[in-house]
Amino acid sequence: MIIDHGCCDYPHTRVHRLREALAARGHEAAVCGPSSVSHLEEQQPGMHGIHLRDVAAASRKLSAAVQDGSAAAFLETVATVPSRLLGLVRETARQMIAEATDALYPDVIFVLHAGILTDLAVETGAPVVVHVSAVDLAAAAARPSLRRLVTTAIDSSLVVAADEPTATALLANWLHDAGAGCDAWPADEEHAAAIEAACTRAVARRTAP
Repeated sequence: MIIDHGCCDYPHTRVHRLREALAARGHEAAVCGPSSVSHLEEQQPGMHGIHLRDVAAASRKLSAAVQDGSAAAFLETVATVPSRLLGLVRETARQMIAEATDALYPDVIFVLHAGILTDLAVETGAPVVVHVSAVDLAAAAARPSLRRLVTTAIDSSLVVAADEPTATALLANWLHDAGAGCDAWPADEEHAAAIEAACTRAVARRTAP
């Protein structure tokens, strides 16, 4: 299963292009993440949208971020919203991620961006790979409670950086097991083989004696 912090609307968003690239390599992948489609509309096969519009309506900033659809806008905004609203966002996401996991029993979860959905992926009990960008670390660092949440989540996951500067920052300030190193590559269709290899490593690490 692939979880994104950016808009996951079918079929043109990045996460669906990744899904198709993995399918071409023989993997069945479903998608879960924020969706602008009404919860009353029928979802496309393999799509498990987290419908945040009603929750986000309580905050003009969060509503704008959800409408923007980018992971950066979402992550930067949730780092600034009141704790009660952040809790509502997380509970809404928790329910959908749990439903998707119960329906799919995924072998592994690949999370795009280290943010408020990462620890929810870890909660499922499935092996997790998290792909971390610089914007994720900046957003998490802006709020101590969020930094603790993200740090705990990535410590429980196999971590990949979007680029070398992010890998350096992770090893210096975020990862407790820095000796394990940190691969760096962009999460795009051209790196489907790298995603596949990282997921295989996460599963092997979980099952190792």
